[in-house]
Amino acid sequence: MISRYHLKCHGCGEAFVARLGVEPTRRTRFYLPCPHCGLSIRGSMSGTELHNHRVDIECEVLSGSAPESPGTRVVTINPFVPSRYDADSFTPNGAFPTLTLVQALGDDAFMEFESKRRAALEAGQVMWPKVRMLFQYYLQGNTDMFARIAQQQLGLKWQPSTSHERTTVAYQAMGTATTVITGTTSANVIGRFSRKHSAAIERHRDHLLTFRRRGQSSASLERDVFTELNRFVEHHESWEMGLLGRFFGPGDKGAFDELVLYRDEFSLVRDLYQHGFELACKCLWPLVAAQNSVKRGNPDDFGNVHPDRVSEKQRPKNLDQFDKLSNAYKIAYVAQVPGWESFESLLNNRRRNTIGHATAHHDLQTGRIVSDESPSAMTYLEFLSEVLGVFEALSTLAQVLRASRVASSPDFDS
Repeated sequence: MISRYHLKCHGCGEAFVARLGVEPTRRTRFYLPCPHCGLSIRGSMSGTELHNHRVDIECEVLSGSAPESPGTRVVTINPFVPSRYDADSFTPNGAFPTLTLVQALGDDAFMEFESKRRAALEAGQVMWPKVRMLFQYYLQGNTDMFARIAQQQLGLKWQPSTSHERTTVAYQAMGTATTVITGTTSANVIGRFSRKHSAAIERHRDHLLTFRRRGQSSASLERDVFTELNRFVEHHESWEMGLLGRFFGPGDKGAFDELVLYRDEFSLVRDLYQHGFELACKCLWPLVAAQNSVKRGNPDDFGNVHPDRVSEKQRPKNLDQFDKLSNAYKIAYVAQVPGWESFESLLNNRRRNTIGHATAHHDLQTGRIVSDESPSAMTYLEFLSEVLGVFEALSTLAQVLRASRVASSPDFDS
């Protein structure tokens, strides 16, 4: 829905019409550029229903539902759909954000993007609250309520009576929801890990003992991972447009860079990104442990297979030393295994340094994330693509971490 506002810029004092796209939202912070002087004017909107929807703009509102008379300067933005800085109601390319996106993607890609986007939003709003409730009872050890929610809310047809069964059910429910939210599947990564892990458990007792020991001490990490994934989903609206980057090929970078998402939530989303990145790197150890066991019979044996960038003095001799490596080196060890190369892009350490720099901020005049070290680092949409990548990595690694939690179940004490 498009709402029109007759505004007066609090900088230059000139009047103009803002054509603002609105959607149901718990809270969205946005901005719009004055078409006269270019000043960024901030605003916010909230309300999940039409009757309680509220828009606040930090300038004088002369009237709502303003007419667009000839000669009136107009700016068109939609915080939920990217558009162009030079768009106004008389510009054929960019006047309507959704049409701009169709032109940029093409009809088929746009339909696929919209389908996955809507499915992701619905999963966050409908499916995830049930998963969250289930996982909270799992963490509390409330077996009766866990079984009730699993059966009544998620349709489980059997009674999960053991600890490892509840762990499996909880993580499978989480994985189902996060897969829809990411719009892709990590089945290849998880499948390769599961095969390596299963083979190692059958052949090497040290592998099982390591996963049992580490699984017993990772309860707090498990809680932290769930808490962070929940934070991501609670604020899904603020970063969900990161999905768009996956529908542009390398040759479409110019068209992608022209699109601007008029959201003003950098500090919130960067916090999610940084915490998610750090937690994901703490969950990489099961991957290298499984690889070490399969290749050399011991989860602590890294052999002579090391990434080139890791100097000889820093090469780990066991998993405890691996835990102490920098995140960049941990990622490099995982990414050198065939089939797990995707972690190098999902957890891009160079991008991490750019986004996490103390001076990094969202320049509302250009729509880019900039810092003293990188004056034209990336567009806001590129930043959101990185956030989606971290969420995908963390949700995938949660399923990997599950292996250690299952192995440490008291059901297997004998």
